Amino acid sequence: TTLRENDPVAVAASKASETETPTVRVTEKGFEPASLTLPAGHKAQVTFLRTTDSTCGTEVIFPELKLRKALPLNQPVTIELPAHSGHSLKFHCGMDMLRGTVVVR
Repeated sequence: TTLRENDPVAVAASKASETETPTVRVTEKGFEPASLTLPAGHKAQVTFLRTTDSTCGTEVIFPELKLRKALPLNQPVTIELPAHSGHSLKFHCGMDMLRGTVVVR
């Protein structure tokens, strides 16, 4: 079957499959990668995966969104983010020692 632009169900299904979901690992070095760039216009999600117990990265905080999520060891945590073009979101650990940024373009 072909995707028809005038079929709202097909268009919605196509857009849902265009979700961008990169993974940020929390390691001994901090957030890796510490900076992400995501395309605007798509559903923006970031998955965090903590792989170490030797840092303060047991949670991630997006201050601008007033969002705080626990990061259990070796369990992926996916966070949905606003996908406005030109938007830059800073995130950090609970102690504000590990930091990162998500830029939507």
